[in-house]
Amino acid sequence: MPASRDIEILNLVNTIMHQATARMQRSLREAELGLAAMEARTLRFVARNRGCTQNDIVRESGRDKAQIARIVKTLLERGHVERIDNEAGEKRQRLCLTASGAETHAEAEALRAVVAKELLQDLSQSERKLLEGLLRRMSHGPTSDPG
Repeated sequence: MPASRDIEILNLVNTIMHQATARMQRSLREAELGLAAMEARTLRFVARNRGCTQNDIVRESGRDKAQIARIVKTLLERGHVERIDNEAGEKRQRLCLTASGAETHAEAEALRAVVAKELLQDLSQSERKLLEGLLRRMSHGPTSDPG
């Protein structure tokens, strides 16, 4: 496949990602949850990875430490996450959701499901399955940053 075709595929993937992010941001704003998209992503990560650290979030998200520190600080101040006790001698601070955070996370995930359904509405079940398989294969490929 010519390089220009590969670039067009990359552009389409980026376009879809940006559309999904914009729709999610709009949904969060309209639902008045008081969350930005990255805050919702961080809540999702903490919900799925109880006891994670800020460094775990940095590694998973690809965002810089300062941005994640600001997001975690905001989520702590709002009472959505809390720090939990470390293992003896461990310096890292681990995070978990509070009851309020779990509720907010559930609401954000419901919005996420609606956004996903809207994005995929024109695809048949077999097309969705094919797309999922292809994207899974691509996600396990080389991890170098394409720029």
